[in-house]
Amino acid sequence: MRLYFKFVLMFIKSEMEYKLAFFLSMVASTLGTLVTVLGIVFLLQKFGSVGGWKIEEVMLITGIAIFGYTCVEIFLRGLDMLYTRVKSGILDQMMTRPRKILFQVACSDFQMHKIGRLLESIILIIYGLINVNVEWNIYKVFVFVLVLIASNIVFAALQILKAAFCFWTIDGMELMNILQDGGRDLSSYPLSIYKEWFAKFFTYIIPFGLCTYYPIMYLLGKDDAPFWYGLTPILVIPFMLAMLGVWNIGLRNYKSTGS
Repeated sequence: MRLYFKFVLMFIKSEMEYKLAFFLSMVASTLGTLVTVLGIVFLLQKFGSVGGWKIEEVMLITGIAIFGYTCVEIFLRGLDMLYTRVKSGILDQMMTRPRKILFQVACSDFQMHKIGRLLESIILIIYGLINVNVEWNIYKVFVFVLVLIASNIVFAALQILKAAFCFWTIDGMELMNILQDGGRDLSSYPLSIYKEWFAKFFTYIIPFGLCTYYPIMYLLGKDDAPFWYGLTPILVIPFMLAMLGVWNIGLRNYKSTGS
């Protein structure tokens, strides 16, 4: 971890060399997410609720989704850019170094300018927590911490899957963006508003529902949700292990660029 933070410090110093560019990038990133949030707010102001969920409840889910997505974008951006390393042959150089490839790739980029988006997500979470009716106890605090961790794990797993995709092809990366960016947007709403097959896919195959929807249902006391709903975020661990398995398979089958 010490080496990782050295890389982070290096990228921070690099970005701060051009303060105006950093500030403009941060503003653009923050405004991009703000537009999405405002769209949700205007929708709920028009209809009052969505699927029985009030605006403050949806804002809580939205904040959690953006939080997990943004943390991964900031700290694991290198995985998102792996296709450029494959195309340029830099990955071949990395493979000669005495460090795990996954670690090196993760350290190869850090985007501090997205800190505004992270603060935005925290504000949404705080707003949601202040305005929802939750009877807090130690178990519910534990569940909420699990939700935040699981949100990061799911998006990190998808980032690893996207990176692993580069071992077979560097074309069609937009397909992976559909899962990642689309996952952020769909998990910003309660799964109950979607078709049953769609909700099941994003619960049992890509577990967005397990890390946000079901535990938040328990915290909010919706539909007499049982206490074990609060433990569903733990089930995202097999998903992460599966994505790491895909990464290892791709790495073993990587044939180099030949450059």
